[in-house]
Amino acid sequence: MLLVVILTLVQMNEAHAQDPRWPLHTVCDSERITVTYRSCDPLQDVGFTFLPCPERLTDVVKIRLALILRRSIDELYTSYELLLNDHPILKRDEPLCLPQFPRFKFCGSRRGEIITVESSFKSKINLPLKADFDLKLRAINQEGFLIACVNATLNFH
Repeated sequence: MLLVVILTLVQMNEAHAQDPRWPLHTVCDSERITVTYRSCDPLQDVGFTFLPCPERLTDVVKIRLALILRRSIDELYTSYELLLNDHPILKRDEPLCLPQFPRFKFCGSRRGEIITVESSFKSKINLPLKADFDLKLRAINQEGFLIACVNATLNFH
C-alpha cells in the first residue's frame, strides 16, 4: 500500500513539473460563444459551471463556482477586471464578507469546507458581438490569503 501511495505522489509531482499551470477548462462551447477558464492559484483548482451555453447575450445563464477552503473566511474581498480585446473596460474591488455585514451564506465558512457560489446572469443588451473578453477574478480573506483565483475567456464568434 505504501508503494502505491509513493508511486502516485511521484507521478503527480512529475505531471506538475511538466506544466505548473492548472488545465484549461471549457465551460461552454457553441456556435455563438466559447467560455474557458483556468485557475491561477498555484495550489488549488476551482470548479466552475456556466449553464446553459447561451445563444444570445439576453439568455439567462446560471453560474456556479465551487472550491475547498484552505483558510477560513470571516472577511472576503474580491477584485475583478474585465478586458475587451486586451483593453480594460471594467475593474472593481468589492467586499463580499465583512464582520458586521455577511452578504452571502458562505461568509464565516471554515477551513476544509466546500463552498459554492451560485448566481444568474442576463444581459439587458443583445449586441451582435464578435469579441474576446477576459475576466480576471481574485478573492482574498482577512489575512490576505488567496482564496480563489480564476482567469476566464469569453469568445463570441
